[in-house]
Amino acid sequence: MGLLNKFPSFNFIYKNAAATFVRFPFTLLSATLGAVVGILLVESDKQFQEFVLQKLGMIAALGLPLFTALVFYADKKLWDKAKSYGLQAAGAAVLAVYYFSLPENPESPDYHLQRFMLLNISFHFLVAFIPFIGGSQVQGFWQYNKSLFLRFLTAALYSSVLYIGLAIALAAMDYLFGVDITWKSYMKLWVIITSVFQTVVFLAGVPVNLNALNDSQEYPKGLKVLAQYILLPLVALYFVILITYEFKIIFEWNLPKGWVSQLVLWFSVVGILSLLLLHPLRERTESKWIKVFSKWFFRMLLPLLGMLFVAIWVRISDYGITEYRYYVFAMASGLALVVLYFIFSKAKDIRIIPMVVFAIAVLSAFGPWGAFAVSKVSQLNRMEAIFVENEMLAAGKVVPSETEIPHEAKKDLSSITSYLIETHGLEALEEWFDDSTLVSLDIFETNYQSRKLVKLMGFDFVSRYSGQMEKDYFELSTKDNMAYKLEGYDYLLNLNYGNFNFWEKRDFVTIDDYQVKLQVKKEIAVVQLISLNMRDSSEFVSEVKMNNSLAMLIEKYDEDNVEMADFTFDISTDIIEARLFLISVSGWKSDDSLTISSIKGNVLLRKK
Repeated sequence: MGLLNKFPSFNFIYKNAAATFVRFPFTLLSATLGAVVGILLVESDKQFQEFVLQKLGMIAALGLPLFTALVFYADKKLWDKAKSYGLQAAGAAVLAVYYFSLPENPESPDYHLQRFMLLNISFHFLVAFIPFIGGSQVQGFWQYNKSLFLRFLTAALYSSVLYIGLAIALAAMDYLFGVDITWKSYMKLWVIITSVFQTVVFLAGVPVNLNALNDSQEYPKGLKVLAQYILLPLVALYFVILITYEFKIIFEWNLPKGWVSQLVLWFSVVGILSLLLLHPLRERTESKWIKVFSKWFFRMLLPLLGMLFVAIWVRISDYGITEYRYYVFAMASGLALVVLYFIFSKAKDIRIIPMVVFAIAVLSAFGPWGAFAVSKVSQLNRMEAIFVENEMLAAGKVVPSETEIPHEAKKDLSSITSYLIETHGLEALEEWFDDSTLVSLDIFETNYQSRKLVKLMGFDFVSRYSGQMEKDYFELSTKDNMAYKLEGYDYLLNLNYGNFNFWEKRDFVTIDDYQVKLQVKKEIAVVQLISLNMRDSSEFVSEVKMNNSLAMLIEKYDEDNVEMADFTFDISTDIIEARLFLISVSGWKSDDSLTISSIKGNVLLRKK
């Protein structure tokens, strides 16, 4: 009963929502925009609309932490509403500039999405420290972040309970009264609750008088239990595993494996989080061990940091810098800075931790020192070295090598080309290819672009996951705007199998007394037509084998603009006749086999 009494009434939510809107108008407008965008995305069936909505959704997501941080800063400075609103309006102007800097498709090239993630991280950590910059405010800083942490957990709990309750109500209406409740209704409900309701509940309970937090000594017992009995044992377990592994690589004189860097970083995060949660107790007599643990924890990190930097150096020396490796190196550098600060500094100010994360995220997102510029230059240099080694440059442009290129060089060029196009766009390769070539590829998907450019280098694309006896990737598609001749057929059925579809399971469609379905056997490149007589349960199966046909089309069309006549296949059972019009098909081909990874098309059906 006590737990139920803690849940807010609707009257409480209404009153606090009004007060919260006055204090956080731009934050709540961002939450509302996020909810509207989410609902429209659920309903959207047009790609252009999706791109615009995605960009608006990115702005809404960035607005939540940014405007919240600005309000907290204004509150700490005791600014009036006019100055606070002016600061938030300036933040809105920054977001507007960022919106118009995004390309039409915010996910292509990929670095735009990565930059958005970095900005999101930086704004969230800005919330953590911006009100308490300068002066001796560590106690207030801790109490402030403790309040934010508990408010987040509370808002998440309330939102989860509300969503589950309303979702069950919708399901009951569907089941009991026959109301058509689709999955979209549940998605819209989830969007509204997590975007608006959860934000209101979170903001309604955050501290108003931030200056008073410096004098607060409140410490929830639950945090001590979490840190002392859950997080610290995990820290001890991680440390034993990592230090044992370090002794192993020293004894065997082997370089550390790349994934160990993630384990070291997670160990550090969990350990530092534990120390932050226990920080106010370190001066209490019964908790002096916390100060001792803090002192030795950072010293124990030193050998692990050494192993971390060696693991990163191994990957970078072999494959150059990519954004992911840059981020790992940046996090390792930030961790090293924090470790050295807490070992040698007398102040040991915990505010340094979110400040370092904020600085790393911002510096990584922009400038010639940022993740995108450094990674692009690194991979371009690797590519140029391979071109020079294999004599593939003439007048500064790429030409096929006159000699056979080593398999590893093909694999590296394929991987680098794919990376550069996906992450930085075709313009990243403008130094080595004519503008006309790059413009002609701009309308195609990135997979096709990278394979076409590798062809211009004089060899077929080589997957980085394959060995010497690899299969070659292929991708075929029809010309745009093809018309289908429907004469003589009664039904149209869609065929759409992809990497995320269930290959072997397809539902039947009903045609008079028969159930019909299409099934794809991807490993042997076969499309089956199955018809089931519902009166006597007799089943009829027919199939079209596509190995030879697709192999010939790969040679004939070189992956581009297949004529409809060559992409049409007839298939029938004793009961049903079908004509399959392919739109696209992709997969892997070797000398003696062909595997389909995705296939899309339309099927016309009629009864015999």
